[in-house]
Amino acid sequence: MPFSVVVVGCGAQGKAISTYLSRSREVAKVLLGDVNVEMCQLHANRVGSPKLSAHALDAGNVDAVTRLAEGTDIIVNAVPPKFNLPLMDAALKSGTDYVDLAFGPPYDTFEKQMQKDASFKEKKLTALTSTGSSPGIVNVITAHAADELDSVQSIRLRIGDVMHSKEQISTWSPDTMLGDMAEEPIVFENGEYKRVPPFSGEEVFNFPQPVGPQPTFMHVHEEAITLPRFIGKGIRYLDIKLGTPEMPLIKSLVDLGLCSSDPIEVDGVKVIPRHLLLRLFPPTPTPEEIERKLATGVITDAHQTYVVEIVGGKESSTVTYTYTVTAPSLRQVQETMPGATHESYLTGTSAAVFTEMLGEGRICTKGVIAPECLDREAREEYLTRIAKLNVKVGLTIKRSVN
Repeated sequence: MPFSVVVVGCGAQGKAISTYLSRSREVAKVLLGDVNVEMCQLHANRVGSPKLSAHALDAGNVDAVTRLAEGTDIIVNAVPPKFNLPLMDAALKSGTDYVDLAFGPPYDTFEKQMQKDASFKEKKLTALTSTGSSPGIVNVITAHAADELDSVQSIRLRIGDVMHSKEQISTWSPDTMLGDMAEEPIVFENGEYKRVPPFSGEEVFNFPQPVGPQPTFMHVHEEAITLPRFIGKGIRYLDIKLGTPEMPLIKSLVDLGLCSSDPIEVDGVKVIPRHLLLRLFPPTPTPEEIERKLATGVITDAHQTYVVEIVGGKESSTVTYTYTVTAPSLRQVQETMPGATHESYLTGTSAAVFTEMLGEGRICTKGVIAPECLDREAREEYLTRIAKLNVKVGLTIKRSVN
């Protein structure tokens, strides 16, 4: 039976999610809401689907979101994580399921979301968090490996991203990106969550081509919080590192204090360094700007890949599962979703696939959950669907018997 969706937020992710869902045969209508209704309408006109409509909406106004969501089936949160809790409240009030892409920064939002678990279960609703690419795809494949193991010793995630461009391009929300970079990364070690210094653990990681070798550093991410909690199996260690050519530059900005939210005095004027930096950062480009920069050669191409290594025990052997997730390049993305970036396509379509499966009744678990909580059948269906979107997942398995 066709279902209806409210997508909150018309940024890069909201555009990708609403585009995908408006093309789905199982979706009756997509209500796209943002404080900038003109941007929503421009996107709806660009997509050209009668299913997609634009609405003025303040994501922090629970009553307004509730009114828009009444009579629909799912609220999809495509705005910064600071809106997760009010949007979950709107889902509970309107009786809809809920989907978000991430819960940090700040990462303590997750425990506050989990406090709503009983309320979602009582109303027989699902709140699915962390449904992008990383987190999202990563959680699914890690759960697959854990299924095969008697115990899990360690999980190591490496994220690689390269954009070939003649100018600085923001492919993600600069505010969220700087918040992530400045926050102390979380490492799970010996059964405990630990904070480590930003940009610690530097190593050059050899990602598959065309990303290639990149400097990587410890990075705060949702998987470090949810995977130890939900995977179990005695996991002893988990870390996450991010690698891009720009990482050393961003490290310098953090080291200089330019990502700080603490005010400093400059010539008698109080200035918040992070606010200044955000003012100087280029905004996320519109779809039209992406197309123009590609056509004029400002951007050549961009690539993203994830490598996840899960080590565990099985029948007296040590087994290593190494997954490689390869996303379509920026130019490949233009063939199916013109104007999207490689990041917004990978993250947005992943969240849209989870939403599609939830609306179709293929995800039945109630309460507040992450993708690794899904049953194996649902996870396999998800991987089948993203493969059709040219997202490739490779696997190698090594077994040691001594």
